[in-house]
Order: sequence, then structure tokens, then C-alpha cells
Amino acid sequence: MEATAIRLGVVGTGYVGLTTGACFAHLGHHVVCGDIDQRKVDMLNDGHIPIVEDGLEQVVNESRTLGRIEFVLGSQAAAADADIVFLCVPTPQGEDGSADLSYIEQAAREIAPVLKPGAVVVNKSTVPVGSTIAVENVLQRDDVSVVSNPEFLREGTAVSDFLMPDRVVVGAANRAAAERVADLYASIDTAIIITDPASAETIKYAANGFLAMK
Repeated sequence: MEATAIRLGVVGTGYVGLTTGACFAHLGHHVVCGDIDQRKVDMLNDGHIPIVEDGLEQVVNESRTLGRIEFVLGSQAAAADADIVFLCVPTPQGEDGSADLSYIEQAAREIAPVLKPGAVVVNKSTVPVGSTIAVENVLQRDDVSVVSNPEFLREGTAVSDFLMPDRVVVGAANRAAAERVADLYASIDTAIIITDPASAETIKYAANGFLAMK
């Protein structure tokens, strides 16, 4: 089954953001990735990849040649015309072990005024349970849905992990919004689990805990 190509915004071009943007472009979607570092944006638009990750440079540059991916300065430029916006910003661990959500909240605050009515905002970063609601509270947009779609990427195999995943997890209070995000993966042969936001966020932490124990 082929995914219907739509316009995606990706906020952050770090490890998760760049892999997410490049792989969605590879699947046929049009992706605009935003970053706050002009030098990094210029480097990516010139085809230079700042991350050592198997297959990533090839996927990025193939999509650049096809016009499916572009890199812009700032989160608003990435989100302005997007149907679905992925937040892929850092959530560093604080001294008490809790996740710092300030980057996600700042990104949500920046994109809120430019989001199209009916847009979907997706938490792709590793976030604690309840973060979907936290983003909703920052956005203050009744016409925008927030969805949790955690990543399960391993360093060194991130591209293959994205394109050949064991499962895709999507959590949302709005079933239609969850299905819109799930449809992005339509061309991938894998199990797609649609659940509520808290369950999706818990699944991510449970997977991290299992891998650490293993």
C-alpha cells in the first residue's frame, strides 16, 4: 500500500529529526526540516551530513535531488505550511533525573501562531508521560491535535530501524489525528499500534528500560 504524499514539517535536525525527515522524504512525502543553526542548515542544503549514520547521507541526498526535502532556518519556517509537524528537539536529563521539556515547550510556543487549522503536532522526542497534554497547553489551539509517535532508533542502524521497524506506535486522544500519522507509514510492512497518548509514551519508556536491562 502506498502512502499518500503530504507536506511534513520537522523541528530539529539532530539525530532523530534528520533521520525522521530523511526517511519520510524517502517514503515519498515532502519534508521541510527546520533548525536554529544557519551554518547547519546551509551544510545540509549543500548535501553535507553532520551525523555519521549508515545510509543517511544517501537517503538525504536522493530526496534532495527529487525535491522532497529542504532545510530552513527556524521552527516557524518548517511548520508554516505543514499538514503534520514533528517535534524532534532535545529532552536532556536534569540533575534529578527528570526530562527537561523546555526545548519542546519553546518549539510549541514558536510554531503555535503559524500552524494551519487542522494541523497535527507530533511528539517524536523521548518525553515523559503527560507530555502530549503539556504541548497542548502551550499551543492553545483547539483546531490542532497533538499526537505521540515515539522513535525506536538505534545509533548506527537508525535508517533501517525507521524503514523496517518492529512496530509503529501512535497515541492520540483524537482517533482521526492518530490515523493521519499512522497513514504516513502506509508503505511500510509493519504492525501499527494506535493507542492513547499516555500509553504510547509509556511504551517508549518501557522499551528503553527493557533495552537497558538487557
